[in-house]
Amino acid sequence: MSSDTTLPWSDLKMSARIVAAAFKRFARNGFAAATIREIAADAGVSAALVIHHFGSKDGLRRECNRRVVDFLRDKGRPDASAAERLDAVFVQYGSYATRAVAEDSEESRELFDVLLGMARAVVAEGAESGSLRGSSDPDAQAMALLVLGLTPFAFSAHLTRWADAGLDAAMARLAVPIAEIYTRGLVTDSGLLDAAMGVRGER
Repeated sequence: MSSDTTLPWSDLKMSARIVAAAFKRFARNGFAAATIREIAADAGVSAALVIHHFGSKDGLRRECNRRVVDFLRDKGRPDASAAERLDAVFVQYGSYATRAVAEDSEESRELFDVLLGMARAVVAEGAESGSLRGSSDPDAQAMALLVLGLTPFAFSAHLTRWADAGLDAAMARLAVPIAEIYTRGLVTDSGLLDAAMGVRGER
């Protein structure tokens, strides 16, 4: 989650407290199920104050999405690579972003398209530098990177149960095998790739 949510409430301005509570509530329950009253209670303010600052629950969601996009485009390191930026968003906002893009709305599509745009930049930078293996379909490769990055957050409840620990500990345990798959590959022959290309009619 955002660094805002890790600070004591007393250290946050009122609007920041509301946004931090909204990030947590939207990530936990989804936008449709979360209520202004719950977010207000989590932030220790009145529902009327939430409306005063953001106008509506939609306005609060727009503010959350804006902060994710701003963080993605410039997370305080103008020299950061696309891969570093995308990875930082997964670390800071993974649970929220996964919930947000799973819902069918204009805001969901806009956020997903921004994330996909950064994944495309990751593929382009990787191809140019030689740090990523090329693909016969670079745009689908970018989509795959985004989907694989978000997927663990969709299973957070199962991951914590499996690891018998918090989500951070569960993700840390997954980090090495995921990195091994990315770095070394998983299968030892071309059977899987041949089958996938056959489905696409490329054999």
